[in-house]
Amino acid sequence: MSVGLVAVLFVAAALVAVGAFVASWKRDLSAALAGLPLMFGGAGVAFAGAARFSAAGDPKIFGQGVAALLAVAVLALVALGVGIAGRGTSR
Repeated sequence: MSVGLVAVLFVAAALVAVGAFVASWKRDLSAALAGLPLMFGGAGVAFAGAARFSAAGDPKIFGQGVAALLAVAVLALVALGVGIAGRGTSR
């Protein structure tokens, strides 16, 4: 089964849209952070998909590297957000 670039970009756009919807819909900060991995995942899918269909020599590794870097960045961002959200509550 072969998937085209348009299908990959539609999936990436759908992930970003769902993540933005979740982040804006939730009122609690810790619940709104659930949308960030979806948005960054959509960006990672877009980078890896665009690199897959690129005409350059072997760009697949670059797209996968950017997707992995985005995954690490979103992990750090969510950890920071959960720390800030947890600090704001009283014990």
